[in-house]
Amino acid sequence: MTETAPITQAMILAGGFGTRLGELTKETPKPLLEVAGRPFIEYVIDWLARHGIEDIILSTGYLTGQFDDFLTDRQWTGPYGNPVRVRNLAEAEPAGTGGALKLHEAELADRFLLLNGDSFLDCHLAQVLSASERLADGEALLTMREVPDAGRYGRIHLDGGTITRFEEKSAAGQGLINAGITALTRDCLDRIEKLPCSIEKEIYPALAAEGKLQGIAQEGYFIDIGLPETYDAAQTEMPAALSKPALFLDRDGVINRDHGYVHRYEDFDWMPGVIEGIKAARDAGHFVIVVTNQAGVARGFYDEAAIETLHRQVNAKLRRSGTWIDAFYYCPFHPDGVVPAYTGAHEDRKPNPGMLKRAMADFAIDKQGSLLIGDKDSDIEAARAVGIKGRLIGEDETIQPVLREAGLIG
Repeated sequence: MTETAPITQAMILAGGFGTRLGELTKETPKPLLEVAGRPFIEYVIDWLARHGIEDIILSTGYLTGQFDDFLTDRQWTGPYGNPVRVRNLAEAEPAGTGGALKLHEAELADRFLLLNGDSFLDCHLAQVLSASERLADGEALLTMREVPDAGRYGRIHLDGGTITRFEEKSAAGQGLINAGITALTRDCLDRIEKLPCSIEKEIYPALAAEGKLQGIAQEGYFIDIGLPETYDAAQTEMPAALSKPALFLDRDGVINRDHGYVHRYEDFDWMPGVIEGIKAARDAGHFVIVVTNQAGVARGFYDEAAIETLHRQVNAKLRRSGTWIDAFYYCPFHPDGVVPAYTGAHEDRKPNPGMLKRAMADFAIDKQGSLLIGDKDSDIEAARAVGIKGRLIGEDETIQPVLREAGLIG
């Protein structure tokens, strides 16, 4: 099968009335209800943007103008500092979850993610995206989550990695459910022949009957705010679940060998074991964030665009390995630079802690369990300045023993 481009688009279904929440949704759409002081859908958008999704469509209907207000003055950036496009597309009349796709078909890419606006699964999205690259046209990949009581949601039945059927009303007990994240190929939309259409009741079962619906089980914190009791639970559960320690990594000398001002992927020489170490840290529930001085920009050796391109290629390699770096922060300034715009001291240049402070403002980081691994004393000084542990790594060391020593992985 020819290699396909990674998915960079998502549609969030946010058009429902939320009737089960009663008075809560009388004047506010369910995805915009506040959870711990923030609209619920903001958590979903943040999460998608961090995983490299660059075009996010909100498919809305009920009180759609409030979504326009929500998007006013809000901006999101991706792992490389790139802007993320977030837009609201409204349905004139309710068309169902499948109908929303058909109505907005002209805006959809050949492959895209589909999510529910009232649920959240903090899964390994890089693994889902990697698996989705193997889909043939007309196929889809459904993310599943094991829950203690699948009866409320409906149970999924599998044959290997292929979904065979959905049990709408099942007996109580542990089982796999639809976790609200699906990778779809555009050809799946050809099955939508009339509106309204429910993708869950009409399209997914038809795909399953033909062996064209794959399933990928994922762990991670899961919440569906569709009931008063789960909405109440989210107020305390979500902030606690989404606050994590971070593994901060210097780049040159830690992730790749420092050959001097590396700025092209063909010169990017991965350190032994580092991909496995990043994956282990992510699997253990930690953010992974790069903080790197890039004085080559100030010295005129390359520009910021070259840095973004390289970091995209680094994450592409990691995604194919089922893991991901959440963000790359870099400092292009140097006091002795020759490019005037980048010459001089800067609070981001380590040993200054500017990049770490920005990361802590952007992510819900548990400082107590966090660690910075670097190859220079300036890295350790920056870590110390923000109150996290720092560890120098030797040229012949591999990262996983360091992570075990620090208690970040088992």
